[in-house]
Amino acid sequence: MNALLLTFVITSLPLISGFLDQSVGVKGQLLCGNEPLAGTKVKLINHNMIAFDNDLGHTLTDENGYYEVSGRHDAVFDLDVRLKIYTSCNKGISLCDREITLGIPSDFVTRSDGVEKWFNGGKLNMQFKFKDEGSKCL
Repeated sequence: MNALLLTFVITSLPLISGFLDQSVGVKGQLLCGNEPLAGTKVKLINHNMIAFDNDLGHTLTDENGYYEVSGRHDAVFDLDVRLKIYTSCNKGISLCDREITLGIPSDFVTRSDGVEKWFNGGKLNMQFKFKDEGSKCL
């Protein structure tokens, strides 16, 4: 009986591991007014209610303000993915960058080891004021 159970567990490991894989990807462009935001940090996180957030991936925007960021994480429960943007656009006299956090629709998080469905963040003008935005000294 123990040998049968052990065989079942060993043969099931690849299936369980594949079920735990979750991936997400976001791409878009950031502007400050009419100008592209080059060199702006963009990061994907999995927001956790109880434990610390998981960093899924990060990048910097290119000279035209474009970014493409993706990541994966093993989890039993669905990921709660958020895009964090750290920008100096419209920060006023603050010494720190603005930190904007935007939720990613769960439809774009897939149970796979690579991005299957990219979320298009579109063009986003960072002169907007966002609800619950904070600041972060990087």
